[in-house]
Amino acid sequence: MDVEPLVNTAPPPDATPTASPRWRRWREAARTPQAAIALGQACIGFLVTSLGPCLILLSRDLSVPRGQLSWLSGGFGAGLLLAGLTGELLLRAGPWAVLRLSAAGMASGAVLMASAGGIPAAQAGALLLGVGGAFANLTGPVLVAGPDAAAQLTFAVGMSNVTGIAAPLLLSAVEASSGHGRMALLLAAPVLLWLVFARRPAAAPRSPAPARPRPLARPPGRSVAAAVRSWLAMVGAISPEFFFVVWGAARLQDSGLGTAAAAGAAAAFPAGMAAGRFLVPRLIGRIPVVGTGAILAVLGSLLCAAPVGPPLATAALALAGLGISPLYPLLLDQLIRVPGLGLRRGAALGSLASGVSVTGAPILLNALASVVSLRVGFLAAVPLLLGVFLLHRRESPRARD
Repeated sequence: MDVEPLVNTAPPPDATPTASPRWRRWREAARTPQAAIALGQACIGFLVTSLGPCLILLSRDLSVPRGQLSWLSGGFGAGLLLAGLTGELLLRAGPWAVLRLSAAGMASGAVLMASAGGIPAAQAGALLLGVGGAFANLTGPVLVAGPDAAAQLTFAVGMSNVTGIAAPLLLSAVEASSGHGRMALLLAAPVLLWLVFARRPAAAPRSPAPARPRPLARPPGRSVAAAVRSWLAMVGAISPEFFFVVWGAARLQDSGLGTAAAAGAAAAFPAGMAAGRFLVPRLIGRIPVVGTGAILAVLGSLLCAAPVGPPLATAALALAGLGISPLYPLLLDQLIRVPGLGLRRGAALGSLASGVSVTGAPILLNALASVVSLRVGFLAAVPLLLGVFLLHRRESPRARD
């Protein structure tokens, strides 16, 4: 008689009898680099898009004029400038170390912004939040690898867009229910702390070591001029974006909405951005996307500068977001493709353009608002966007994207 061999059917030491296969699969997926990047981007989207509602809430809570808070996005701008200058050197410490340090900075910044009882604490919070978010962006292309890396990064940016829509709505809901809307920023802290202390995956994917590149020759004069035009187009595209991110809620407040309602209605701008990012891949090659986006953003800016009530002011933010949404990625791609520039140099210049815009644009609009009004100040977006249209047309007169 054949005897069946004994088989040890006891569960492995790290398994639990009640854990379902679906739960185990989810738990393992949550420990991947892709999940870490997606969660990091979700927190960045949530916190950066919260800056506009936070401006009107801080103005009320700290009893200071809104114009004294134009520095709110300055931390993110400073971080982008630092990332462009020192990112490659910092990443030598390892992308996981950078991600953990960035998450700790964002968590500390969120707590300070939520609880700040004075300007210095709020400034420190904005700086930590911005620098942490900017350096977290560096880790994405390094931590994901393989043929589907672009799809993984696109999903992560999509998470940022989704939480960007949710942020103003959550701040508005907390403000309406408790009168302390800034406390909604604390919702990001547990996720960020998880990124700080989560166990690193045992087999994190690594990009193959690239061959040592030859030193780049100085681009010819024509390429230098093309790089300058592309860089200026990026500054012209990103600056209006942060007009709306930082001052959009204040514009809605001036249209007649209360503090909580204005904070919530500011979700119109990131909603327009998300819709545009969803549509753009289907439109490239069919219509001139950059030119069309710039014109739509001009129309949204003109409507925002008009003396309209809350419904049309909210629609203006949505239209501007829809138009602005394709400008940054397509113009960055145009900059990187300038002959003789190179990927690393082009990426560094793109980060520099973002840092200059994010730092300077809100301050510029506040300066204009002190001379005319915040509503009329949004007209500053019009020449910038028309410049984007003309510069892009100069670089690619036959391009369809």
